Amino acid sequence: MTGVAGVTGVAGVTGVAVPLRTRVLAGETVFGTLSLLPEPALPELVGAVGYDFFIVDTEHVALDGQGLAHVVRAARAAGISPLVRVRHVEEKTFLWTLDTGAEGIVIPLLEDAATARLAHDLLRFPPDGRRTLCSASRAAGHGARRGEAFPRYLAESNERLLLVGLIETPKGIDNLDAILAEPVDVIFVGRGDLSLKLLGTYAPHHPEVTAAARDIVERTVAAGKVACMLAYDVEDARAWLAAGCTFLVYSQPEIVLSNHYRDALAALRGS
Repeated sequence: MTGVAGVTGVAGVTGVAVPLRTRVLAGETVFGTLSLLPEPALPELVGAVGYDFFIVDTEHVALDGQGLAHVVRAARAAGISPLVRVRHVEEKTFLWTLDTGAEGIVIPLLEDAATARLAHDLLRFPPDGRRTLCSASRAAGHGARRGEAFPRYLAESNERLLLVGLIETPKGIDNLDAILAEPVDVIFVGRGDLSLKLLGTYAPHHPEVTAAARDIVERTVAAGKVACMLAYDVEDARAWLAAGCTFLVYSQPEIVLSNHYRDALAALRGS
């Protein structure tokens, strides 16, 4: 794990010294986690021990803009890259999320090339995309980068913002080749939802799900894109790193805690 803290001195633009996207596209293996708990202390904690990114979930969580901004601030202060899983691909959703200073977007249930292309366009300012601007947003330093520095901010934003797409349905698998042809940086395999769609139950380690996940990873790597997996434990993580994943989401803080407290309570009661 190679997260390195760096500070630019401008509000809203502090963070890792080398952008996460630059490192990812250069082939570096990076490690992070994902949480449904909108608690700023969590990115502080995982940043302090050396992880590279933190995905805060707004798909399954009723998290408001101010709450998200607090998590993004904490991640940046800890030298860890904040990414946000949004609810859907929509202009205003992307706009307010990115204006908090998030370094990337995770798209749930990505199923077709048109959605991948739309996400790319909403993520980036013209001429690369169609994102609208606010020179007083937190991402823009609350107005501190207005004037001669503003064009550089726009160009840097287009270069540093990471786009991650979750493939978690049979339709997404069927359309994977077309999705891979679009400018999505990372393909994230969602084994939980995939198992539900394929088998009708939650079984992320089922052989059929594992085979589908390996197929997605292999096709992603063959296309020259970055493959991502959420690993449930260290053994699972090592297997997917060996399979070619270089963007590794290690469990979720709430799952780590619940597993530990459950096992500890059982041991304590047994003693």
